[in-house]
Amino acid sequence: MPWKGAGLRTSSDNLISKSVARAFFALSLAFAAALPARAAEQVPGGLNAHGGSRELQADALRSLPLNKLTAQGRALATTIVNDTTIFRRLPQQVIEADAELYVFLLEHPELVINMWEVMGVTKVTIKKIGPTSYHIDDGQGTSGDIHFLYRSQSHHVVFCEGVYTGTLMPRPIKGRCILSLRSAHVRDADDRSYLQCRLDSFVKLDSFGVEVFAKTFQSMIGSIADHNFRETTGFVSSVSAAAEAAPENLHRIASKCRNVTPETKQEFASISNRIYRDVMGMSLPKGTAAIARPVSAGPVNAAVPLAGEANTPIGTPITTARRLQPAEVPN
Repeated sequence: MPWKGAGLRTSSDNLISKSVARAFFALSLAFAAALPARAAEQVPGGLNAHGGSRELQADALRSLPLNKLTAQGRALATTIVNDTTIFRRLPQQVIEADAELYVFLLEHPELVINMWEVMGVTKVTIKKIGPTSYHIDDGQGTSGDIHFLYRSQSHHVVFCEGVYTGTLMPRPIKGRCILSLRSAHVRDADDRSYLQCRLDSFVKLDSFGVEVFAKTFQSMIGSIADHNFRETTGFVSSVSAAAEAAPENLHRIASKCRNVTPETKQEFASISNRIYRDVMGMSLPKGTAAIARPVSAGPVNAAVPLAGEANTPIGTPITTARRLQPAEVPN
């Protein structure tokens, strides 16, 4: 891999897997979700429970901040979660990563996918089509749009709409989904930063025949989604580790990203430099201003903004943390 020296880890075949799961993956590129600290008995099956059971789906529904969405966002979400073809809670991931970097990458998928492109591990393309909206094409028959409906320091809700056209099915597969992404920042006894990551997905397919097919192969689709989720969160952890060791390597990769604004590259460089300074115990040089992250949170508009519903800037770094218990630290 040409960028191995940058300290980034990913596998060459983990981003676009088998054609059966392409549509699901394209709808799920919005990354990691995480679970705020809650007692294990409050979550059906415990904190590590995953799958598509009714109990888990009910728990996921209770956690959706529908009352905090715009009217349009609430209508989109309700239509899907009330008529879901496939629900899945993916296995929780615990990654070692800087909390501010985690949120920044989550809210800038164009940077992540462009980095993958520079590293030569994906043919996925992404284009920003609005302040909080993106169009994605995997180059192999799947394309779709993703829209952030709600963002805060610990919860992201994303609406996705896409289509798969290929030899696997006689006609295009159209689908929509709601992704509920929750985050919890924790620290271990050595004050290392970890993120507990969990993703709930509600997928609605528009054809009865496809519904039967999808449910038949739900286990295989789920395992591929789990793999992609694990690898993507692992990539975020690798970026954080690279920032600690040699942020100039990240700057070099970001500089080659064609579809990322100079402002995004600058903020990415600022965050990675701050991570390095923190690890080295260095302070910010005099006269150097750090880039301030937005501190507000709330609903954001979907594909078609509604009059009177202003877009709310988000991007709050996760600033509070609880201590990680020994059993929760990844091996």
